[in-house]
Amino acid sequence: MKKLKKLHITTVFFVLLMLVFVWWINNYTLSVNHAEIKSDLVNDEITIVHLTDLHGATFGKENKTLIDRVSAQAPDLVAITGDMFTYESESGKQTAFKLLEALAERFPTYYVNGEHDDDEDFFNLLRENGVNVINYKDEVITVKNTKLHLYGIDNVYFPPHFDLENAFKKDEATFSILLSHMPEFERFHPFGIELVLSGDTHGGLFRLPFVGAVFDGKTALPDMNGRFVKGLYEVNGQYIHVSGGLGTYPVPARLWNRPEIAVIKLQPDK
Repeated sequence: MKKLKKLHITTVFFVLLMLVFVWWINNYTLSVNHAEIKSDLVNDEITIVHLTDLHGATFGKENKTLIDRVSAQAPDLVAITGDMFTYESESGKQTAFKLLEALAERFPTYYVNGEHDDDEDFFNLLRENGVNVINYKDEVITVKNTKLHLYGIDNVYFPPHFDLENAFKKDEATFSILLSHMPEFERFHPFGIELVLSGDTHGGLFRLPFVGAVFDGKTALPDMNGRFVKGLYEVNGQYIHVSGGLGTYPVPARLWNRPEIAVIKLQPDK
């Protein structure tokens, strides 16, 4: 009887240990996920690293592991789509700033905010340290022999009259990329953007193999209901990439959805 009880306690201990291990892997280890887009507006292979929803998390001391993993991708530009710290978290703000500062020292880095990191002092600090804050700004850049037209918006709410044409003029001859924290693709599609980069969903938080997102805090089974939650989606020749993000909010509760460094390769379609 004592042996049976001891075996039971040992079994429970190892099951709990395994659950903790799975939880730790799902919430605190980085994944690198790749996607590819071909376009006749692109003349070279261009690598974009897309990061979002850090929420003040760290991967290695001062995010060295994260920075090294990004650097290993040799990106031509880094796109940041908001919620890099949680609202009113000063420590999270400092963590986010140090990460973006370090990335901007190495790569052209473009940023728009989400609902949590909507902070003008933070924006000014980023600008002073080489980060391109493009909230309702656009910029044409040249990467190798390819021109890219970057647009950025900071909306976390979209009124019925929202129209990108009220803010920007579409450049039909250049591959366009919109940075928007919110993945409201139906609002952007009429403008004709080639690629939208977004976050906010945290990849659905809880995911199941072959099913996708089960619940993201807003909508049950969003993948099945047509909501853009995680990954690269194509609609009539236009693309939206929604990153699963890096951090968690309000608690670390990811499942089959590890913190993500998203790598998007633009390829010529000749």
